[in-house]
Order: sequence, then structure tokens, then C-alpha cells
Amino acid sequence: MRFKNLHVEDLDNNPNTVLVFKSLRSNGKYRFFYLLLMHDYLVLASKGCFPAVNGQPEKWLGGTDIEIPKSGLSWFINAIEQKFMKTEAEGGLRKGEFTYAKEIAGEKLVTSRWFGTPGYGLANASRNRYGSVTIKKQQEFCFTDEMLFDNGLLEELKVIASKIDNGEL
Repeated sequence: MRFKNLHVEDLDNNPNTVLVFKSLRSNGKYRFFYLLLMHDYLVLASKGCFPAVNGQPEKWLGGTDIEIPKSGLSWFINAIEQKFMKTEAEGGLRKGEFTYAKEIAGEKLVTSRWFGTPGYGLANASRNRYGSVTIKKQQEFCFTDEMLFDNGLLEELKVIASKIDNGEL
């Protein structure tokens, strides 16, 4: 299934939203993340306020970051907990490996450890980012460690994944 890029005005009060999460940015303003359930897919979209520049007023910018089959959420959580947080002897990735991939519902999902801003990237190598017609890049989003662990996003994602796994979503 293919989707259109969600625009900023499509995010607030969207009936498909299953989670809204906000993260404080270094400029003191929040960035908002929306997880929407659309058919058998989860769509992660975000928006943030772009500051006033050259006499132009500040404005909200954002849109779709990544689309994954809804069963990919449990896989992503398990990848973090079972592949990245365990040693090779415990069933985790081999020493020096920082990427784990699997095909889920016909789409190649990739989880990787990020180091510049510590976190875990989730990519859908089967889908291109919106906005560029000349350069094809996979859809990707980095969940920072601060978002996942310090601010409780991983626990909220686990609740949603459980509901999906139990057929409630």
C-alpha cells in the first residue's frame, strides 16, 4: 500500500492517531511526533516550529517520516531488546555489528544503532523519503535514547505493539 505524504495540517486531530509524543528541542520549543494506524501500516509523522527568519514569521513544518507494516513495531522493539541489548552469547548481534534487518510483510526494515545522537534508527529500505525527486533515499527515523528510555517512548510503543499483536489495533 502506498500513501501520500502527511502534511502538518493533517496531523492534529487525525482520527488514525494512536500516539502523540512530544520532545523538547534545544531551542526551547517542542517537536511533535504522531504515530498513525492506516490500514495495516503504521505511519510516523512529525512537526516542529521553524523559527522566524528574514522577516518571515515562524511556521510549522513536517510530514511523514516513515511507513512500516504494523507488525514491524514489535520487530523493532525486539530488535532493540534482543539484538542490541544482549551479547552475542545471549543471542544478540556479533561484536562490531550495528545493523539488523528483516523483511516484514514484503518490506525490508532495518534497525541500526546511532552514535552521533545516541539512539536507534528505524528504516524502511523498500520506501523512498518524500520530498526529493532527484535523490532516492530510504525512509528513516532516529529514535533517540532520550526519547526511548528517559522520556518513556519505548514503553508507550510496547503498549501499542501489544495491542497490534493481540488484534486490538
